[in-house]
Amino acid sequence: MKKILLITLFITSLLSCMDDDQSPEGALKNFIEARIGKIVTKDYVLERVAGKMKQSFENMSDEDFAKFSDLRNIKRSSFKVLSKSCQENKCFLTYLIGYNTKDEFTSEVKKIAELSQIEGKWYIEDISNLKTYHESLEPINPLE
Repeated sequence: MKKILLITLFITSLLSCMDDDQSPEGALKNFIEARIGKIVTKDYVLERVAGKMKQSFENMSDEDFAKFSDLRNIKRSSFKVLSKSCQENKCFLTYLIGYNTKDEFTSEVKKIAELSQIEGKWYIEDISNLKTYHESLEPINPLE
């Protein structure tokens, strides 16, 4: 009995350590978690996007990409896939991401991600915002 439990725990831990780009939810979650609280390279992003999103990043200047990629002041507080609509090699995921900044702002954003499967791996093609909610302990100054 102990051997079966030990084998089950080993297999579970092994599978959880593997890269989960085999599912659209896993690819999206990995992309978000890799960016939050860090700075990512342009190569990292380009390896995980496709279509018009990839073209947009390829055309982006280094200065603009540096602004986009620097999320060191952000801490993710939640991630939840609300709905999923898939057809063959294309999926649309509606998801909610919550995050906090070091300046004590709390935000929650509802988004739609379009993902495509290319050669067995899921790539992000587009992300659009549906709704954004910000809360702050101090007044927000839009001029800063």
